[in-house]
Amino acid sequence: MGPLTVASMLVFLVCAATTNADTSEIFQRTCEYSTMHVSCPAGKTIRLRSAMYGRKEVNNECPNSGPDTTTCEAEDSGNIVAQMCNHETSCDIPASNSVFGDPCVTTVKYLDVVYWCR
Repeated sequence: MGPLTVASMLVFLVCAATTNADTSEIFQRTCEYSTMHVSCPAGKTIRLRSAMYGRKEVNNECPNSGPDTTTCEAEDSGNIVAQMCNHETSCDIPASNSVFGDPCVTTVKYLDVVYWCR
């Protein structure tokens, strides 16, 4: 391999910056009874990586007044959020049992969403 020129280094840096920007994941969490707003900048759309409605950890963001259940997850969370948001510029997702079902009765749940803007 020959020596790197300034031009080849600039091409590499521009490509690397574009690749990193396109793969940056965005994480959002909202508590049960709230609505999550997911959005991308103009010209980009939402591409869902994962979604989970339930409770997998004890945290202070969404205080739980019921039993400390930390092993519940609505089975179809990812598909539901994908249908609502994939390829949209923005969407609103109610963190609600009426949308996802109730995977753990008497436990306060939250919605975690991880997505890209592409």
